[in-house]
Amino acid sequence: MKKIKKKRLYELIAVIVILIIGIVFFTTVLNKSKVQFVSDIVELDLKGEYNPRDFVENIDKIENIEIDDSQVKIDQLGEYEIIYKYKEEEFTLRVKVVDRQAPKFEISNVELALGQEVNADLFVSSIEDQTETKTYFKETYDFKEIGEHKVIVVVEDASGNKTEKEATLKLIKDEEKPLLIGLKDFSVTKGTKINYLSGISAKDNLDKKPKIEVDSSQVNLSEIGQYKVIYTVSDKAGNKNTYTQKVTVYEKKATNSVGQNGNKTVYLTFDDGPSANTAKVLEVLKKYNAKATFFVTGNGQKYNYLIKQAHNEGHTIGLHTYSHNYSRVYSSVNNYFNDLDKIGQMVKGQIGFVPKYIRFPGGASNTVSRKYSKGIMSTLTSEVQKRGYQYYDWNCSSGDASGNNVAVSKIVKSSTSSHANNIMILAHDTGAKSTTVQALPQIIEHYKALGYTFKGIDDSTFTPHQHVNN
Repeated sequence: MKKIKKKRLYELIAVIVILIIGIVFFTTVLNKSKVQFVSDIVELDLKGEYNPRDFVENIDKIENIEIDDSQVKIDQLGEYEIIYKYKEEEFTLRVKVVDRQAPKFEISNVELALGQEVNADLFVSSIEDQTETKTYFKETYDFKEIGEHKVIVVVEDASGNKTEKEATLKLIKDEEKPLLIGLKDFSVTKGTKINYLSGISAKDNLDKKPKIEVDSSQVNLSEIGQYKVIYTVSDKAGNKNTYTQKVTVYEKKATNSVGQNGNKTVYLTFDDGPSANTAKVLEVLKKYNAKATFFVTGNGQKYNYLIKQAHNEGHTIGLHTYSHNYSRVYSSVNNYFNDLDKIGQMVKGQIGFVPKYIRFPGGASNTVSRKYSKGIMSTLTSEVQKRGYQYYDWNCSSGDASGNNVAVSKIVKSSTSSHANNIMILAHDTGAKSTTVQALPQIIEHYKALGYTFKGIDDSTFTPHQHVNN
């Protein structure tokens, strides 16, 4: 009886083992026909490359598998799904787009004045990362003492990846005052508005953006008179500089033009200087005791001392705009007067006042201004006179504007062709007009032999105005 029971027990155990083996076998066979993933969730690098077939563990044993990864936005952090379809059955894999790259950046040492605000951004440049970043100090530092301070700067991206670098902050005692560049006096008609900061910039040894304050409370643009506008510029270390400029408000009144008179007078006028040739022109004029007029620009400031010399020797200084850049001065009325004001202030620095005699680049009859502003010459020729200036064209040309080193004989012939009582000759004294200097003695001798005198422009001078074509 015991032997029978023992035999049945063995038989039962054998059946159980066979069943287990069968279950394992059939489970394995069934699983081999399904999609198996390498992980429950797969991480992808932001903006990286990937192959969705690489995430299937038994891909080599599955044929005709369909994959849909259209939901995945590889350039955007987040979780997405990839759908795998095999034998009408769908399998879903969760993927996560992550940023595992730490930021890259350049670090620089910084020098500041004691008392200036210190932040980590000052040390960092050229940050490279896939996401938004923030910059900060690794520790809290005490920047209260003059000298060098070691700091650790951290740049962290939106995923928490960090890069640290060490830099040096040098704190110094700053006692240098900031400066204002481009200051000028203002001369405006009654009722005109003023942009007091136009053309003005601040400069400081350490502070990149000094603060500029303007006090125009003393100025009354509705009343004729002279006023003061006060500028204050300060840096972050507390250093300040104060400047006072003059504001002249005048009535809008046209300047009178002057016609021909019976006196035989030649007005030699030289444009576009000063230059090295200006000194040579002055020597010739001095030799013949002849006076002339120089319409100057800001393009030859190395020779600005000749403006003062010409003035001291009895010649007239006129304005020909600062830049003589057609595209700039003729782009708008405001741009023209800003350029005119700039040359006026430059000349004032040499002779003590702003001249009111001007010549337009290209003359009032120029047509090139049409390219930049239609009708601007019609406006400017009227407006300059309303603002107290007078403009002068010419009724005789030397011909030296046609090119450089024009033949002396040609310049002499062209310059001596007029028979008017009042003759205003257009000539140039730039560095490229050496033949004009050579022709000058013959021109002066010609007219002197005919009884002419040579004068600089003044308020009684004949005012040649050419026809305005724009």
